[in-house]
Amino acid sequence: MKHQRWFLNTTAYCCFMIDLGALRSLIAVRDHGSIVSAAAALDFTPSAVSQQIKKLERQSRSPMLERVGRSVILTERGRLLAERGSLLLADLEQVENLAVGGAEELRGTFRIASFSTASRGIVAPLLARLRNTAPDLDVTVLEVDPREAVTLVERGGTDLSIVHDWSTMPLEVPTTLEQHEVHVDRADVLLPWDHRLSLRDSVTPMDLVDERWVTTPAGTICHDWLVHMFAMHGVRPDMRYFDGSYSTHAAMVEHGVAIALVPRLGRETLSPRVRAVPVVDPSPTRRVSSLWRASSRENPARLHVHRELEDLFPQVP
Repeated sequence: MKHQRWFLNTTAYCCFMIDLGALRSLIAVRDHGSIVSAAAALDFTPSAVSQQIKKLERQSRSPMLERVGRSVILTERGRLLAERGSLLLADLEQVENLAVGGAEELRGTFRIASFSTASRGIVAPLLARLRNTAPDLDVTVLEVDPREAVTLVERGGTDLSIVHDWSTMPLEVPTTLEQHEVHVDRADVLLPWDHRLSLRDSVTPMDLVDERWVTTPAGTICHDWLVHMFAMHGVRPDMRYFDGSYSTHAAMVEHGVAIALVPRLGRETLSPRVRAVPVVDPSPTRRVSSLWRASSRENPARLHVHRELEDLFPQVP
């Protein structure tokens, strides 16, 4: 009887039911670096996230966060809990997907992250198909740069990410994600109709070394590729204008302000005053892929969206 009382008391002291919402809040603070940023990512208020963290601290009788200046970092106990908790939530996602795997109806929210030209060339026709094949599935779309899209899907901020990487600059994809190639895209240089090279069948970077360029902002994949393409020849392009919209690039080309490297996927109809000329040596080729968490492999909604994406692929320009 004495041993039985000791066992019961020890169990009550050592074990507690971890609140999954509190665990997600802790992981979000780890990933985003502050309670405010974590709250924004989870669509909670900062006070709600703070209360969740305090709940974990009361249950574990250990501090989870340590303040460093105006930001916070996880304590060693908090870091270990977040690390193991991430694995637990991934396993739980797999179990939930298996539990509903036989469901015939597709309901709930399905979140897609995509870059701009894929949103026009791939996601827009995909949404049209899903309205007919899964009318009760609430699909949301967020435009982000591919690197951010990788982080989003890895951390559970989206269910599917459409990303791209260039032939000689592969995107780093974590082992916790699975990848499927959707499309192979090429980029052309846009020139004014009366440009000295506009009637050429193709051009090389060295043909364009003295030109002024409009490109996407520094840090984006397309900007990095333009720099890399010229670096292969030991030179650097004269980049004067930076804008995230390819429509703006085309407008600047039309007015003779600059030239631009613009992908074909999702490209709007060009003005008669703009010519698209293929680039060689090297040829700017990028791979467009879909990414999802390995733990969501059997998710019925993801499987359905994936099938629709595969059926759509021959129609992708």
